[in-house]
Amino acid sequence: MDLKNIVKELKLSKEEIINYHLNTTFFIYMIGFVPGHPFMGDLNPKLFLNRLKTPRVKVPEGSVGIVEKFCNIYPYESPGGWNILGRTPLKLFDNKNKTKPCLLSPGDTVKFKSISKEEFDNLKNE
Repeated sequence: MDLKNIVKELKLSKEEIINYHLNTTFFIYMIGFVPGHPFMGDLNPKLFLNRLKTPRVKVPEGSVGIVEKFCNIYPYESPGGWNILGRTPLKLFDNKNKTKPCLLSPGDTVKFKSISKEEFDNLKNE
């Protein structure tokens, strides 16, 4: 959603931004804002950005956002003011799963990987 603006703001190429993000192992500091919403750090300093001046009313489920030194994933459609640079097909919160509704927990680590549109669709439909 925001990759073109991120390129402009940071004066980095799309490939550099993606590589910095993919080459970071993120530590989950907390789950909050909405159920299943991970706050992860620490983002490469070259990708530090402020929040959007005007938050969105709707950010799509699975959107991966960055702001300041943090990264997050929106577990379902919700408002938000983070800079969106991608999406994940993984379901982060499932209230039908009574034993473990959250996929991620504080203390976990996350490493993103690039996938094709076809892989995204296949994982989303599983």
